[in-house]
Amino acid sequence: MAMVMWTIWHRRNQLRVSSNVFPKAQVLQQAIQALAMFQQSQQSLINNVAVTRPSHRVQWSPPPANCAKLNFDGAVFPKLGKASLGVVVHDSHGNAIASLSEQAPLPFSLDIVEAMAAARAITFTQELGIKEFMLKGDSEAVINTLQSTEVSLTTYGHLLESAKSTLTTNKCIAFTHVRRMGNRVAHNLAKYARHVRGLSMWVEDILPHLYNVLFADPD
Repeated sequence: MAMVMWTIWHRRNQLRVSSNVFPKAQVLQQAIQALAMFQQSQQSLINNVAVTRPSHRVQWSPPPANCAKLNFDGAVFPKLGKASLGVVVHDSHGNAIASLSEQAPLPFSLDIVEAMAAARAITFTQELGIKEFMLKGDSEAVINTLQSTEVSLTTYGHLLESAKSTLTTNKCIAFTHVRRMGNRVAHNLAKYARHVRGLSMWVEDILPHLYNVLFADPD
């Protein structure tokens, strides 16, 4: 019906500007042809998008043997005046062996929150006795600062330098940027921190109420 009405409107406009107009008896036929062309073009567009759309599926890759993998993330809750930190630790078999959700005072920059989360992840390794690890986060600025050997002049550089100074070895220690989809568990733990008082930590056994936190899609 919509295409028929459009065809009538189109024929009316042609009458105003041209004498070469199809007869009224052909309105339905013209509408059917126009609809067919529209549907064909839409299908072609869908097919092209399906072919050219890149795949962003993230696959987990294990760290080397005897080396842990830590993911960190931060979140902010301005209405609460709080920031939150999330860290999860996996072993080389992909098992989640420890995690934490922690509240912190709200700083004036999201980059500082991410740096706080990274620094907390590093101190977490010391508390767990982990000496060899790979640290991953979705803040490229923070990861670049951690990778740099030069003194950082950023507002959060001192936080990262202080955390790095506690490391006793450089063996199997790496700092890597990861996309948000590859950092969902840490993100969920950071968001969960709004529901805890101060600090919530587990080691080895996953608390039942954390299953939904660890494996839910982040909002």
